[in-house]
Amino acid sequence: KDSRAKTEQEGLLEQHLVKRKNLDNDEAKIMAATAATGSDARANLLAAAKSVIAEKLDREKGHLITDHSVFNAHARRYEREFMEDMTALGIREPDVLTRVTEYVPQIIAFVETIIEKGLAYKSNGSVYLSLDSFQAAGHNYRKLNPAGPGGAATSAAEMAEGEGALAGGGSSEKRNPSDFALWKASKPGEPAWESPFGPGRPGWHIECSVVAGDILGERIDIHSGGEDLKFPHHDNELAQSEACFGCNQWVNYFTHTGHLHIEGLKMSKSLKNFITIRQALEHNTARQLRIMFLLQAWDQLMNYSDQTIDDARSKESTFKSFFREVEALVRDDYLAEEVGWRMADNDHKLADAYLEARQSVHESLLDNFNTKEAMTALLKVINEANTYLRLPNVRPSVLLLRAIATYVTQILKVFGVIDGEDDFGFGSGGGDANA
Repeated sequence: KDSRAKTEQEGLLEQHLVKRKNLDNDEAKIMAATAATGSDARANLLAAAKSVIAEKLDREKGHLITDHSVFNAHARRYEREFMEDMTALGIREPDVLTRVTEYVPQIIAFVETIIEKGLAYKSNGSVYLSLDSFQAAGHNYRKLNPAGPGGAATSAAEMAEGEGALAGGGSSEKRNPSDFALWKASKPGEPAWESPFGPGRPGWHIECSVVAGDILGERIDIHSGGEDLKFPHHDNELAQSEACFGCNQWVNYFTHTGHLHIEGLKMSKSLKNFITIRQALEHNTARQLRIMFLLQAWDQLMNYSDQTIDDARSKESTFKSFFREVEALVRDDYLAEEVGWRMADNDHKLADAYLEARQSVHESLLDNFNTKEAMTALLKVINEANTYLRLPNVRPSVLLLRAIATYVTQILKVFGVIDGEDDFGFGSGGGDANA
């Protein structure tokens, strides 16, 4: 709802300013106030003026917006910002980029298939999945966040979340109050497409099933998302996909990530506890952010705070210092000296620590992608190596230390902390996203 309103507001505001209509009293007062203030205050007042004017225009004319270019321009702006943010974080581009607006014909065909199978019905220009028919056909509903038969235990709050604030129509359109929309008749001010069911828009979940089915086929091995998407989003995705494709298990494995908290509190715009990627990158590097998340369980609550960032910076410094020390040893002509293990017990102790670290990393990643323990194992062997290097009269085994540095680098490359071709170390790319 907020996104739709913002889209309409921006489109109306642009039209308003282009046509240079007369300002009403409220607008005039705000604009006059900006002329009598300093530059910073003026900028704040102008932002406030824009908000007031946009909201006023939305109330008066938002229901008249039908031009898809208004919605598309809004989406393209944030799509571009998202891609720029991903590049700044050092995240690779996807193999395929999809937009629901480019999949409307396929979505309509997908919905028609479910209707033809008798598992969905038309009602007042909308189409709903019939949970009674779906389960009578041998399917199960609410697999990820179970409820009673037919979704009988689904609460009113869950229903509102499932249909969204723009659902309209209420349960009067449905045969079962828990049925959910595959296609929704559009309200004034919402984008609409022509369809055999009447002008409308895709339901809140259908695009994911259609796009995934087109790109990945009728069965998916791994599907991921936030833990808050288990119900209704992922459960409804499963139901509509199994209804269309005629299977009982559309996805083999779901991975649900934990919520992000800021300084211990759930990130929320309404609570003014919110930070953007760009704001985070003003104070931290992409590498530090990645290390911070690697040091936390991916499927539990994750915290962005001064403490977690300071810890990530400290760990990054540990890696850097170790790599530099090994680089210095490798640059020397170590082959001119004895190259065997000359410190007996100490050499063997470090070698054992290295093998233990490799085993620990392997077992940690097999255990629910436990990157926190894997990172701990890497830092532990570095600590052992640093202790080894501080021994009195040390004549270190350069090859053993290089092997450790190379292995640590390999794992950090897997984790995306390092992006380079060097055998070990962070490399010399000081200006890139992961410097």
